[in-house]
Amino acid sequence: MKKVRIGIVGAGRLGGFHANKAKNNPNVELVGIVDVSQENRRRVAQACNVRDFETLEELTPLVDAVVVATPSVLHANVGRQVLQANKHLLVEKPATTSGKTALELATLAKERGLVMQVGHVEQYNPAWREALNRLEDARTGVEPIVVEATRTSGYTFRSTDVGATLDLMIHDLELVLSLIPSELERVSAFGYSQLGGYEDASFATLEFANGSIARLKASRIEQCAERKMTIQTPRQTVKIDFASRSATLVSPTSNILNGEFAPSRVSFADMSDRVATFMKEEYATEELVHEPFDALELEMQDFASAILYKTPSTVPGERAARAVAVAEMIIEDLNRRARRSNFQPQRRMKIAG
Repeated sequence: MKKVRIGIVGAGRLGGFHANKAKNNPNVELVGIVDVSQENRRRVAQACNVRDFETLEELTPLVDAVVVATPSVLHANVGRQVLQANKHLLVEKPATTSGKTALELATLAKERGLVMQVGHVEQYNPAWREALNRLEDARTGVEPIVVEATRTSGYTFRSTDVGATLDLMIHDLELVLSLIPSELERVSAFGYSQLGGYEDASFATLEFANGSIARLKASRIEQCAERKMTIQTPRQTVKIDFASRSATLVSPTSNILNGEFAPSRVSFADMSDRVATFMKEEYATEELVHEPFDALELEMQDFASAILYKTPSTVPGERAARAVAVAEMIIEDLNRRARRSNFQPQRRMKIAG
């Protein structure tokens, strides 16, 4: 059976994970590891029993595809090198740190007939996939939706080359853009930095041409980690907990949907009893899914299949590039608000180049 020969660029925490998944995938031959740190690349290479390389130029003649797990600010340059060498590309999120360079990479991949996939692993979460099955009208644009997403963590000392928007919110931006088939009309954002440099907390509202609205929060200075999303339509509500891989569907009964219920039909004497039971009686709750999964394993298989069998990638470069462009709009707007404020920490925010 033909296998995809893959190399990993970046021997940090994520690079090690990717190397392990490539090594254990039956459709992949892991060829080698590249990193500027000799210690890091040799550690990962020895663990996977493959060669280590000092430069990407040494690796590319030996592979069909490259996984880029470098710091975000290097994604554009390394990704460009990979595609110009006519190799397929799987790059960690965000695709790059600017919408322009992300689109450039996606365009270059398309022109050369190469797969460009981006590491938005929430797309493989079973809770998200089951939610999509229940949101067909929203996905086709038949009805507008309201999305509220929260993604928080404590400070991890990782991804300090970007702010909370490109580090955390980018996941939910990509999910929202994959769900809502409509043009984005307006972005409003607020954010602040407590630790210096880029924003540590980011809040954004997106308004779409079909009437849909998304309200997103991302923060890396919270006491509790949370990855949740609520999607509401006129006919149902889906609540997703990405961390627990669970989803809950709340649906009004036909009595409500058909307009058969009216508050005026409830007598004053019965009102107190109905208050206590109304939501349980007239709104059905269904637990959709709660099952384990390995996101990076599914991502690696998706990448290999897209190369070997020409199947569509779950996270194509074009959509990931759009998510980066929207993130850039959010950062620009929160910076505009910061410049109008006297709150000093906000003025230290900047957009990664």
